[in-house]
Amino acid sequence: MRNIATALLAALCVAACGGSGSSLGSGGTGGGTGGSTQNVQSVVVDAGPAALGNMPADNTLYTTVTICAPGSTTQCQSIDHIQVDTGSSGFRVLASVLMISLPLVTASNGEAFAECLPFVDGSSFGPLRTADIKVAGEVASSAEIEVIGDSAYPNIPAACTGKPENSVQQFGANGIIGVGPFISDCGSGCETVGTGVYYTCPTTGTCTETGMPIAQQVSNPVASFATDNNGVLIELPSVSASGAASVSGSLIFGIGTQSNNGLGSAGIYTLVTEANATANSQPGDLTTIFNSSSLTESFIDSGSSAYFFPDSGIPLCTTNTDFYCPTATLSLSATIEGINGTSSVVNFGVANADQLASGAAFPDIAASSTATAGNSGLNGSISFDWGLPFYYNRHVYTMIEGKTSGNAATGTVGPYFAF
Repeated sequence: MRNIATALLAALCVAACGGSGSSLGSGGTGGGTGGSTQNVQSVVVDAGPAALGNMPADNTLYTTVTICAPGSTTQCQSIDHIQVDTGSSGFRVLASVLMISLPLVTASNGEAFAECLPFVDGSSFGPLRTADIKVAGEVASSAEIEVIGDSAYPNIPAACTGKPENSVQQFGANGIIGVGPFISDCGSGCETVGTGVYYTCPTTGTCTETGMPIAQQVSNPVASFATDNNGVLIELPSVSASGAASVSGSLIFGIGTQSNNGLGSAGIYTLVTEANATANSQPGDLTTIFNSSSLTESFIDSGSSAYFFPDSGIPLCTTNTDFYCPTATLSLSATIEGINGTSSVVNFGVANADQLASGAAFPDIAASSTATAGNSGLNGSISFDWGLPFYYNRHVYTMIEGKTSGNAATGTVGPYFAF
């Protein structure tokens, strides 16, 4: 679920949320789930939280996260169906599922800091609070988190536009843990007023936009762990072309820090940063070469439910109108290329989205980035979103900006993806 705020590192623009196709490759050989369980967290793709009712989620990766009042071992809550997202940074929880009291983060005038987080398919709003975040045996202490849809702060700023995603039903999860390649969720773009992301809010009345120093922004909890804090590895098995009701895998913290998270033979694909972003690229982007075109605003995102890419030769669906519906499943390929020049061919499939049976995990679902560009923030002609289907049957590593593998002082510096 790539958010606009990450793109604000360069400019106020967006990429894509939702999407995915299938991946037929095998990935690197350095993963595995052996070794210490201190850094291993179970993840699952299933129908989602009970609050979704008869609207099950598709291709959404979930885990359970425990949050505590800062420093407490008793005021804690374990929350299931938290979406795992390599397209954003920071922890967010829906107010409707939060049952413990957490301290507000306040400005000098006593008003609460709040955030309007604009995803490409909508936006979520809520105040910032402080919590200890616990996943597996890792802890991010006194982290700033966003509580989405907090009824104590009902006055959403007029600038916080887009489809509201302030309930479990709208959001599709009980919360989200952003473990992407950047530390802060907004970077230097939000240090001054003008981006429409951070606000100070009274309990009644109008919120006022504010700049937020990077150190105070909602940030990637992995970077705050005492160990295993340079990135994550997501491992998911292959999925049948017909789909599956659920798929289980692992979220492993750290890269090259323990025996179960080495890079092995995985290729490293470095990403655009704030320093080298251009008019046609954003922080977090790499290039996809598809149908002889270089799609420079491409990215890998576990928070996207399908592949999104432009191809006018594939018919769109009549029911799921932004998705592709070929008469028979297509076997396609594209080349992923990092800023460092590393490239590899990726094979993937595209099935008829209108004909998919019931289930939660689908490896061959794709949508048009051109068709969705008007309402998703995609620059459809130069975008390729490698969503969750890319993760099936792969070991996919996300290295955080400024970090290297293990404790080495040398080596390729993040941000990068590896597989």
